[in-house]
Amino acid sequence: MKNLIIIISTVFITSCATVGAVIDGGKDLTTSVIDSTVKTAGAITTSALDDAGAVIDTVGDSVSNVVDTVVENVDEQTDAIQDSDEEESK
Repeated sequence: MKNLIIIISTVFITSCATVGAVIDGGKDLTTSVIDSTVKTAGAITTSALDDAGAVIDTVGDSVSNVVDTVVENVDEQTDAIQDSDEEESK
């Protein structure tokens, strides 16, 4: 009977250690997966925002250049009209 108790105790202690190791391993695996997923999602989001920012900058520069060109042309045309009006009034 004494041997049976020793055997059962040994099996119980061993299985508790195994279960503990499995639980700890599961925690490590789960936290690693979550950590990697969050880091990857953060990197993708940052890259997407950088790309969107670059596109917006490019479009802004293009529109700015178009506006500057239109302003210069309108200024030249109004100057020409003003010059011709001044010559006619003399």
